[in-house]
Amino acid sequence: MAEPGNDTKSIQEKGWLKLDNAAKLFPAITSEELTSVFRIMATLKRPVRYSALRKAVEITSGRFPYFNVSLGSGLFWHFLEYHDQIPRIQVEEEIPCTAFAIRRRNELLYRILVRSNRISVEFIHILTDGAGAFEFMKTLLHTYLSLTGNETLSSEGIILPGSAISAEETEDGYNKCFKKLPPPDKLSKAWHLPFPLNNKPRLRVIRAEIPVAQILELSRGQNVSLTEYFVAVYLFSLQSIYLETEKKGRKQKYRVLRTEVPVNMRNKLPSRTLRNFSLFIMPEIDLRLGTYTFEEVLKAVHLYMQAGSEIKQLARFLSSNVSHEKQVIIRVLPLFIKRMAIAAIYIGLGSKRSSGIVTNLGTWSLPAGMTEEVDSLEIIPTPPNSRVKVSCAMVSYKEKLRVSFCNITGSHDLERLILKHFTDSGIHVKLLSNFN
Repeated sequence: MAEPGNDTKSIQEKGWLKLDNAAKLFPAITSEELTSVFRIMATLKRPVRYSALRKAVEITSGRFPYFNVSLGSGLFWHFLEYHDQIPRIQVEEEIPCTAFAIRRRNELLYRILVRSNRISVEFIHILTDGAGAFEFMKTLLHTYLSLTGNETLSSEGIILPGSAISAEETEDGYNKCFKKLPPPDKLSKAWHLPFPLNNKPRLRVIRAEIPVAQILELSRGQNVSLTEYFVAVYLFSLQSIYLETEKKGRKQKYRVLRTEVPVNMRNKLPSRTLRNFSLFIMPEIDLRLGTYTFEEVLKAVHLYMQAGSEIKQLARFLSSNVSHEKQVIIRVLPLFIKRMAIAAIYIGLGSKRSSGIVTNLGTWSLPAGMTEEVDSLEIIPTPPNSRVKVSCAMVSYKEKLRVSFCNITGSHDLERLILKHFTDSGIHVKLLSNFN
């Protein structure tokens, strides 16, 4: 079978869809532990009514047919195969973000979970990123609340079930915005947390809530963004662990501390895709130059992120990522060789360049009527790989910043140091109940 084209036929007509540039990584690296799954959670004022939720899922999934897909395999490439079915609705699992059986035929790549007054949606990154998933969640919540008697809800900013599906929703933003540019500078290998891994199942989640006004007052007082301030706290906490490890006489092979900070490229380039469309900024401190004060870390992060978020710099990363898949030798390699090569590159290089991950989805909002019914929104990031060990994600909603840490080690020193920094700065930090 030839590689899927870019014609304007709907996925229902074609029956399949090509993976976007970012999605091509995940089939090669996904496993029972490195699941590539993230969760968006919405806590309602009232207990969830299952019958209404099931109807809302049926209606909503019909509006997003490009998510009603399983992973298919051809001779040279993976593709997304359309299925006229709704995703599973199941009781919320004790451990979030568990793996999908992506090799199983007809296995949809997202699921709906329910527990008491909470509705959650879990997506594998093969389908979309946090921004795309939130659009689905908004439609699902609006449809559910309408079915449960809230008939006067505003629909501002909501993709309504009866609306036409734009071709832009399924476009590959990376390929659309690609132009050949010089590649970015190569990154050195980064230091990693020294903590041993948990026994299986490894994942533990710590969740916290911080008043947005308080952390904004703190960051604005330093003339930096909320994201820049949080990343600086993250790096400064990593440095504390590094120095403590060094004091114990453990030799450190690598001395660069670096975080991955995703950037929503829809805010930078002309694409309205609901599939993956993000790139990374990689702020760092180099301990070969000496120990950093917090003010020095903050300044380094601010300067790095200001420069790194310029579109000309981000475009170099986009160009580099897309250029690889356009090479003739890559395109004609059989799929099993591609998978092995991608996995080897990720294990040998990609997972070694980062000490941590900090994702800020920004401020999420819902239209009038929905905010009264939806008490909180938050995101649980994908479980980290065995080198990075801890990942962090956050989102602001109704003046509250919800922060989630995914940790696969037996130590919570990093989370403790990060949250202690905020409490020591006079910010009220509320720990939330965990999943385990």
